This record gives sequence, C-alpha cells and structure tokens, in this order.
Amino acid sequence: MMAKLFYLHRVEDDSGISGTGRIAQGVIFDNGKVSLTWLSEHPSVAMYDNIGDVRVIHGHEGTTEVVMEQDWKRSFNELKSALTQLDPISMIKDKLPEGSDTKALMGVEKK
Repeated sequence: MMAKLFYLHRVEDDSGISGTGRIAQGVIFDNGKVSLTWLSEHPSVAMYDNIGDVRVIHGHEGTTEVVMEQDWKRSFNELKSALTQLDPISMIKDKLPEGSDTKALMGVEKK
C-alpha cells in the first residue's frame, strides 16, 4: 500500500475562521492514521485515528468534504498495464465479415 493524499473542501464557513474552498491537506498512512494540516494564516498539524474521525470533527454537517487526491503514478501504471495487454487485431477480427478485404489485409483470412 501507499499513503493517500486528500484535502478538505469547505463550501460554507459558519465560523469565519477557516474560509472556504481548499482549507486543509492531509495524508492517510498505511496503518489508517491521519495527519491534517490547515492552509490558513495560523497553520497547525493534527493527528487522527482514522479518516472517519476527520469527517465527523471537521465535516460541519456536510459543508466540508474530504476529497481524495488522484494517485497519478498508480493510474498511469494501471493504464500502461492495460495497454500492453491490448491486442487490437484479436479484438476486431471476429467482427469483420467473412471474405472481407480488410480481413485479408490483416492476414486473418486468406482470399
């Protein structure tokens, strides 16, 4: 596994302290513990037992959302793996009509 990055996005700021938009960044460690730092004039760092606690404490009844960051490296590797297994000739050869020139050109069928 690998640590996961996230941020808090606040739609409404009832207190007037944190502001709105992207207000904090965090990381979820492999053991489930969470570290959160505030992106404010007076930043601080806090630790939590899990992401559920962060949602309960800082969710403000739905006005703040935990947004997971895209893991680009993992996404790239998954896409690369899928593309290396791709065989376009096998995918389309069964869909071509028997006796077609295209099938003959692909070497799938002899004319």
